[in-house]
Amino acid sequence: MEDLSRALDQDLLKELECPVCMQYMVPPIKLCTNGHNICSKCEERVTCCPTCRAEFSEIRNVALENIARSQKYPCANWQSGCRELFSIEHIAKHQDVCVYGKFQCPFKLHKNCSWNGYRSDLHEHAQAAHGTEFFKLSSYCSPLFKDRIMNLLSCFGELFVHYKRIRDGRFYSAVQLIGTNNQASKYKCEFTLCAANGIEQISKTLFVRGYSEDFETIFNSGKCFCLDEAVVRHYLEENKMNLTVTISPVQ
Repeated sequence: MEDLSRALDQDLLKELECPVCMQYMVPPIKLCTNGHNICSKCEERVTCCPTCRAEFSEIRNVALENIARSQKYPCANWQSGCRELFSIEHIAKHQDVCVYGKFQCPFKLHKNCSWNGYRSDLHEHAQAAHGTEFFKLSSYCSPLFKDRIMNLLSCFGELFVHYKRIRDGRFYSAVQLIGTNNQASKYKCEFTLCAANGIEQISKTLFVRGYSEDFETIFNSGKCFCLDEAVVRHYLEENKMNLTVTISPVQ
């Protein structure tokens, strides 16, 4: 039954492919006078039906539009490794940030790095261009108490971004996995801030966030390590902080 269901989904997806751009059609889906489908964007760019050369009608394929709304779509980067499925409302938003397509270097946030490439090439780029901020570790100490500090960590066969911000009297720290939310949910991160006396400490464990969530959204949501700046300063020694960041799989 599962194989039959998968085959039916593939057949439906084939029917939803626009014959011009080969992308999945979304409402409104237009028809020619002979009943062939075309997406609304391509209908504006061509003069006749690409299938039979007939004229286009004003009629929409309502039945196929209803199917399109209920269908789960594979990401356009499926061949590059993305295995996520999305509804018609969410597929475009996902593809804008999908890490299996081309994306910008994470260090664009504070170094204006112009690199743009694939996830599989980021490790090599980070090692060459950001070597002092790239670590092959699952646990490291982050001592700089400054605004907009970023490090890239390679561990468990994945790449993680650790980012720190100081704004409006608050200190923020969070970790992203360069991958989907589903992949990120398999990892947790422990933040431990220790005082110079070696006794006092503040610790918090959180889920790693997915790469589709930008850091400002994560900080505003509170799903991060967040303290008053005055509290953090109590733990500093010569303006350096003893913040340990430890990433581990969720058991």
